[in-house]
Amino acid sequence: MMETGKQLTSFLNAASKNKRFHQSHLSLYSAILMCYTKGLCKNPFRISRRELMKHSAIHSFATYHKCMKDLVIYGFVDYQPSYHPHLASQITLLNDNEIDEG
Repeated sequence: MMETGKQLTSFLNAASKNKRFHQSHLSLYSAILMCYTKGLCKNPFRISRRELMKHSAIHSFATYHKCMKDLVIYGFVDYQPSYHPHLASQITLLNDNEIDEG
């Protein structure tokens, strides 16, 4: 089990050094951490795009997918989208030592 405060601190440190990260990335990552905690901090966990967009206040599908893609590329999460209408996507938070600050 990972400490979410430590995860958020690592993300903020890495994101502050990367000009590609914007507020929407922080909002999405914070929503992922909130859902991870709500799910009793178990990796991997399932969550719907709709719920993540609601909690992150992202209203555009394009913004959501761009931010999620960036979080995957930079090693913050592993994301396995579900194309089934009733099965949520799977997300795995990656450990600090797996994070590439890019």
